[in-house]
Amino acid sequence: QQPDPPIVIKAEGSITALAVQQARELGDLARLAQNATGGTSYAAVLRIRKGVPDLLVTSTLQGLGLNLPAPLDKSAGAALPLRLQSRRLPGAAGVPAQDQLSLQLGGIASATYVRDVSGAQARVVRGAIAVGLGEGEQPSLPESGVVANVSLDRLDVDAWQAVLADAAGDASTAPAAPTAPTAPTAPTGAASAASAGTAPDAPAPNESVESAAARPAGASGYLPTVLALRARQLTVQGRTLHNLVIGASREGRTWRANLDADELDGYAEYREPAGTGPGRIYARLARLNIPASSTSKVEQILEKPSDRVPALDIVVENFELKGKQLGRVEIDAVNRGPKAVAREGGIVEWKLNKLTITEPEATFTATGNWAAPNAQEAAAGGAATAAGAPEPRRTTLNFKLDINDSGALLTRFGMKGVIRGGKGTMQGQVAWTGSPFTLDYPTMTGQFNVNIESGQFLKADPGLAKLLGVLSLQALPRRLALNFSDVFSEGFAFDFVRGDVKIQHGIAATNNLQMKGVSAAVLMDGHADLARETQSIRVVVVPELNAGTASLIATVINPAVGLGSFLAQYFLRRPLMEAATQQFQIDGTWSDPKITKVEHKTGAKP
Repeated sequence: QQPDPPIVIKAEGSITALAVQQARELGDLARLAQNATGGTSYAAVLRIRKGVPDLLVTSTLQGLGLNLPAPLDKSAGAALPLRLQSRRLPGAAGVPAQDQLSLQLGGIASATYVRDVSGAQARVVRGAIAVGLGEGEQPSLPESGVVANVSLDRLDVDAWQAVLADAAGDASTAPAAPTAPTAPTAPTGAASAASAGTAPDAPAPNESVESAAARPAGASGYLPTVLALRARQLTVQGRTLHNLVIGASREGRTWRANLDADELDGYAEYREPAGTGPGRIYARLARLNIPASSTSKVEQILEKPSDRVPALDIVVENFELKGKQLGRVEIDAVNRGPKAVAREGGIVEWKLNKLTITEPEATFTATGNWAAPNAQEAAAGGAATAAGAPEPRRTTLNFKLDINDSGALLTRFGMKGVIRGGKGTMQGQVAWTGSPFTLDYPTMTGQFNVNIESGQFLKADPGLAKLLGVLSLQALPRRLALNFSDVFSEGFAFDFVRGDVKIQHGIAATNNLQMKGVSAAVLMDGHADLARETQSIRVVVVPELNAGTASLIATVINPAVGLGSFLAQYFLRRPLMEAATQQFQIDGTWSDPKITKVEHKTGAKP
C-alpha cells in the first residue's frame, strides 16, 4: 500500500516594508519593520503529511534595505539570503510533540530551536545560535538550554538596545538584544544589563522547574542560557571595550560571566530585577580602565532618572580613571529612579553607600549621593530650570582621607617633588553640580579639616605644585629679614599643618591655617579661587625665639575667632614675639604669586 502523499502548497510573492509596518497584528515585528525600506520577493513551500505541517520560506532579501546596527545593516541592492524552516520531528513514546525551527541568514547568523508544541504556545526546549562564525564552526544542539557563539568585529549593544526598545514600544521596559548579557562587563554597562537578558518566564524564586515549564514561553525562551562572545570592539553604555572575550551563563534570573578585554578582566554577575527592585551587578575585577573619553558618555546615561539601572557591588583591584591609577576600589551604590520615588518617597538619586579607594600612600572613604537638587520636583521626575530644562544633578560626598605619605600620594597624581613625607587626615564634606566623575569648581561648596604631620614642602615648580607651591612659602626668603630664611628657601619642614577650610562657589577660605617648623611658625588666613587658580592670602611668620612659639602654635585656633583676634590676644602677653613677627600678603596666580611684605606696627591689631 502506497503511503498517503503529502499535500504541497507552493507560493511566490513579494512583501514590502510598508505592509509589515502597517500590520499591527504583528506587534513588535511591525514596529521593528520601521527600520526597513523597500520590498523583496519570497518563495514558500508548505507540506502537510497526515495533518502535520512543514514550512520552508526563502528569499534573497534583495530590494529590502535594513537600517539596523551591524551586522544586519544592508542596502536595498545587496542580497542577504534568508532561509526559514519549521518542521515536525518524529514522535517518540512519552515525548511531547516537538518541532524544529531553523533560521539561516546568509553567512551572518543562524539559529536552530527544538520546541515543545504540545501546548497552546510553543516552548523552547533547546537551541543553538551562531553569529559571525565560519563554515564548520556552527554550535551543535545541546541537551538542554540555548547556547550561543558570537564572533564579530564590531558589536554596538547600545544601538541594538535602542532598536529593540523602539520595537517593544516602551524604551524604559523593553527587553534588549540577546547580546546584552555582556553588559555585566563593567559598572558602565549597568543600564544595558538592567534591560538585557530579562527572562520573565525563567523560574521565579521558590518556583519549580516543572511549574516554570508549564507557563507560556515568551521571547526570552529564545535567548541563550550559555554565551561565548568574541568582539574586537563592543560598545555598551557609551563605553567601547576592545578585544573582548566573554564566557557567560544564565541560571534563572542570574547571569554569570568571566570577562577579559583590554580595559578589564574579572568575574561579574547580573541579577535580574525581582518584584519592584532594580536588579544588581556584582563584580570582582582584577583591573578596570575608564578613559577620559568614556566618562562623559557614562554621565549622560546615568543622568537619566531610570528605574532600570541596577545596584552596584563592585570591587576592582587595579582601577584606572582618566589615566590615573587609583589602586583598589570598592563601590556599593543603589539607584533610585522615579518609580521607586513615587512608590517609596524620597528623591531621585544615585545613593553611594560605600566608596573606598585604597593605595599604599592613602585610603579614601566616602558616602554620599548624586541627586536632583530639589526633592519635591525630583520626585516628579527631576527639578527644572526656569527654561523648563532639567536641572543638573548635584554630587555630595562625606569623605575621609587617611594619608600615609602625602608626598608619594601627590606623585601618584602627577605632582612629583612637591612634598616629602607627611602623614595625617583630611576629613569633611564637599558638593558640586554635575557627576562624581568631574569636579565642577565654580559650583563647589563644603568644608573640611586638614591635619598633616611630619613633612616638608620641597622647592618645586610653582606651575606644577599649584596652590601647594604657594603654601610652601619658597618665594618668601628674599623678603625675610631674619636669619631663618634658609628654612623656606629649600622647603619648609613642618611638624604639622592643620586648619579648617570652607568652600563657597569654588572659593576656598581659611582663617586658622597653622604650620609649625623647627625655626618658625606660620599662620595663614585668606582665600583661593579654585577655578581661576588665584589667591589672596595673609601669611604671618613667627620666629622660634623661645618656647613661646611652640605654645602658640600648639593652641588650635578656633575658626569662630580667627587668626587676627587670636594673635592680638597672644601678643598682649608676649610683646617681644610680636616685634619679631613678619607679615606678608600673597596675591596673583598660583603659578606666579605676588609677594608683598606688610609693615606691622607694634601694638596694632594683626
